Amino acid sequence: MEKLMVYSSDLVPGMKIAETILNDYGAIVVSEGTVLDDKLISKIKNLGMYRLQIFEEEHIKFESKSVFRKKYNENVKKVKELIWDISNGSDLNSSKVDKVVDSVLEKAEERSDIISCLNEIRSADEYTYSHSVNVSFVSMLIGRWMKLSEDKIKLLVQAALLHDIGKTKVPFEILNKPGKLTDEEFEEIKKHTVYGYRILEKVPSVNRDVLAAVLMHHEREDGSGYPTGLTGEKINLFTKIISVADIFDAMTSNRVYKKKETPFDVFKYMEEDSIGKLSPVVVNVLLNNMANYYMGDKVRLNNGDIGEIVYINPRCVSKPIIKVGNKYIDMMIEKDAKIEEIIS
Repeated sequence: MEKLMVYSSDLVPGMKIAETILNDYGAIVVSEGTVLDDKLISKIKNLGMYRLQIFEEEHIKFESKSVFRKKYNENVKKVKELIWDISNGSDLNSSKVDKVVDSVLEKAEERSDIISCLNEIRSADEYTYSHSVNVSFVSMLIGRWMKLSEDKIKLLVQAALLHDIGKTKVPFEILNKPGKLTDEEFEEIKKHTVYGYRILEKVPSVNRDVLAAVLMHHEREDGSGYPTGLTGEKINLFTKIISVADIFDAMTSNRVYKKKETPFDVFKYMEEDSIGKLSPVVVNVLLNNMANYYMGDKVRLNNGDIGEIVYINPRCVSKPIIKVGNKYIDMMIEKDAKIEEIIS
């Protein structure tokens, strides 16, 4: 594939970058092969780059963020219809599922838009529906980073989209209870994995790995999960991926009973508290790839300062280095510093 040198002022969304771009700290801002969008172009210009290389290739289909968001909202609406249909006693509409799966797969190259959309404030009332779409996007990204085949990624996205379908059989007042659940209510919530399996096992077209992921996405490596307490090798790969994607989106979403956390709070959980519970292979894939998308983003710290993420420490991605004015804050050293919000 031929490379072409262009001025940064001539960059437009849809171009594919042909070199890895570093900031003054030596950290990767944009990796080679990334399809540029407005946000990434802005980051490159902010670095003061004059010229850089792009791939001279067939035109890459690119959609603006507003169009991406429109498609995203359409997918959430379709999932809402699926859930309402099943709640009202109808069978799973496989055609509608396939349309959402195909829509997710079509956006595979627009990773920056995907991650940006995940980080936006969403209504807690819509969580049940947007969560399924978000988990399918994050699972797709992990699957691609793990270099799974396209056939497997398609099944993975379908499993992620349907992973919580059993919640249609859980009483609404329990699902949306703003306070702490009683032990009995939590036991009812836990049944959603089995409910989901029973809904889908009646559909001939649903793959066995998809069924397994729907049933097992709350199983944990150490056997502490549910419904059957499976361990390690007994949990299939789709389940391991969806479990990580599920937690990432759940923690970064507004819920009726808690406010969203930042992606860096999730990274901290993954690095420290998930040990023994989540697949270390899948966790490392997420950490090593997802965190870099926040390079160059503006953040608000717990002391009110606004800074820019200039370096992601590969050994501890939850504690980046942040530039505030002319000062650098290394969160590995300054233990009290915390990212409260990502603002761009």
